[in-house]
Parts: sequence; structure tokens; C-alpha cells
Amino acid sequence: MYLIYGESFCLIEEEIQKIIKNETNSVTIDLMDSNIEDVLTEATYVSMFEEFKFIIVKNALLFTSSKEKEEDVQKILNYMENPVPSTTIIFTTYEKIDNRKKVTKAFEKKYKIINVGGLSKMDLIAKGRELIFKNKYKIENETLEYITESCQNNYDLIYNEIQKLFLYYETPSTIRLEDVKEIISKSIVDNNFKFIEAIVNKNLKKALFLLEDLYRLKIDPIVLVRLLAREYRLMYQVKFLMSKGYYKKDIGKRLKMQEWQIDKLSKNSSDFYEEDLKNFIKKIADLDYKIVSGNDDKFLIFKSFLLETF
Repeated sequence: MYLIYGESFCLIEEEIQKIIKNETNSVTIDLMDSNIEDVLTEATYVSMFEEFKFIIVKNALLFTSSKEKEEDVQKILNYMENPVPSTTIIFTTYEKIDNRKKVTKAFEKKYKIINVGGLSKMDLIAKGRELIFKNKYKIENETLEYITESCQNNYDLIYNEIQKLFLYYETPSTIRLEDVKEIISKSIVDNNFKFIEAIVNKNLKKALFLLEDLYRLKIDPIVLVRLLAREYRLMYQVKFLMSKGYYKKDIGKRLKMQEWQIDKLSKNSSDFYEEDLKNFIKKIADLDYKIVSGNDDKFLIFKSFLLETF
């Protein structure tokens, strides 16, 4: 069993692939739509045709500060004592885990917990270089630094922009700074965050206008969905912690953010109830699933989501 947590979708996916490698017998269960009983039922089901099975469990909030049913916690604790040898369960969450919880402590004693968050600028540059060299391209340090800074040290954005560079060059070659400056515009990143702000402020007209711009710039909608999910998760965490009496300075340390960022998140979350934020996070998870699993136009799915939601 594994528990992977962090804010980056791409980094979590990379860790999952390291574990499952080329195995095809995998099942994904989202705890926003299912419950722990569904996970354990799947884990104990043994097929006559497959020797090993992987279960990827998304939004495993039982390991975070989120409050869970005691019977669900006990069920997973019981399974941890006697797991099915042929089944590997990979729990994932975009939220910080709570090391004080009984279930997290028990998990840590017997199984592996992987934190993919908190990458420094140098770590991000190293990850970018690894991705570029793996695809047989070459790049100078200055160029890679420019990509990292333009993407505001966000690995999911860095990954997305590097993939666009691969398409631009078509065949492995040296990625040049002058090309990067043309392809990766700082305004793209600015528009990403303006788009998120427009949704948070329920400004549908502005959000749709920015979405059209992002469509023309060929931004992958899944990147926008992950940025949106991150913003609402942070808003929920700040609101929850403030309701428990934490000061902004303490929340900043806990979330590894500056106080001005906590101020902004606090202000943005003031018009929402905690339950509203949780429900919207679930809606974003559903949107994520529709975009990833569907064959329809991704931007059209996103646009329909905005029109139906606001």
C-alpha cells in the first residue's frame, strides 16, 4: 500500500507510474463518488485471470484533516492489518496529510508515504531537464530557468509548456531561448490565474472571455481544472483552519505560504460556507473525470460546466 500526496497532478501521476510500471490491470476509484467499502470490496475481489491488481484511490481525505466516519476509518485500519497480497492500493490526495490522525500514524508504520510537494526552484529545473533529456532534446540552463520562472514555479504548467515545445520542434533537437520566448508568453500564465480569479469571484462573463483566449493559446484544459481544484482546496483549508482558531501566520507556516497569500485566500473564501467549498471541490473532481475519460471537446466540456454552475 502507498499514500501519495501533493498539489501537483503530474508529480502524483509520475509516482503512480513508477509503482504500477507497465501493468494494465488497474482500477481507479474516486472517494468523492465512492466510499472506502467500495475500495475494500475491489481489493478483496480476486480474478482467475489476473495475478496482480492495482487500485488507485483518488481524494483519500481520510488521511487529511477532513473529518471521516469512524466506521470507515476502522475498516481501513482492519484491512491494513491483513491486506490481500495480490492487490496493491495507491491512495492519493492533493491535500496535506494529517500526521496526528490515528489512521495516518498506523499507515506510516507499515506502508510507504510519498510527499511530492514543496519542490524548490532547483528541483523544478532538475525535473524539467529530466523530462527534456528523456525525450532526447537538449536545452541550456538559462532557457530552462526562463521556462520555470515564466510558469511561476508550478510543475504542472512547466510540464504543459514543455510538451508544447516538443510539438513545436517535432523531432529531438536543441530547444532555443528565442523560440521559448515566443511560445511561452508570460501573459499565458497571467491569463491562467486571471481565469481562476474570475471563477472564484463568480464573474461568468470574464471567465468565458478568458477561456476563449486560453483556447486560442492551446492551453490544456486539464491544467486549468487542476489549478482551479488547487485554489478551492486552499480556500477550504484556510477557512477550516481559521474556524478552528488558527492565526494567519500559523496557517501560512502550515501551508507553506506567505501571509499575503493567506489574506487573499481568506478574502476569497469569505463568501462561501465550508460545505459550499467541499461541494464545489467535488464538482471539479467530476469535471476532471469527464475531461480525462470523455471523447468530447475538452474546452466545450469546461464551458458547459461554467454555464451550468454559475
